[in-house]
Amino acid sequence: MVLSGDFRHTQNNQTFSLRASALIIKNNQILLTKDDRECYYTIGGASLIGEKTIDTVSRETFEEIGVETSVGELAFVIENHFCSGQQFWHNIEFHYFVKLLSEPRLEMVENGRLQACEWVDLDQLTKINLVPECLQTGILNWPGHLVHIVNK
Repeated sequence: MVLSGDFRHTQNNQTFSLRASALIIKNNQILLTKDDRECYYTIGGASLIGEKTIDTVSRETFEEIGVETSVGELAFVIENHFCSGQQFWHNIEFHYFVKLLSEPRLEMVENGRLQACEWVDLDQLTKINLVPECLQTGILNWPGHLVHIVNK
């Protein structure tokens, strides 16, 4: 049996998702996207069934901001549990350090909406609504090895 589609399953008001994202840091800034609710997110998205998370990061970065990448070290695995409206989410997230091989677009389309991308100073992370919130201090205090975080 061949499976296709992204690694996201919804049943009733519960969704399980496997996501991978790019921690793109350059000149003491990180590249993030911002939605219309003023929430900031790392560039990335759901893995496809059968896809390695390292490949998800490359694919999503190219799809969202139009650049090839060099994917580096896996920095965080985050088990993220949260509610959005009436929907309960259980995300398993893989966050990799990524180098861009060219200049990115500073806008992207997410769920049919245009979203800005912007370089945010690392010392401003605790002052913005970064999702997941644990990355606000996690990135600044990263100990140089894989960190596993469980958010409930």
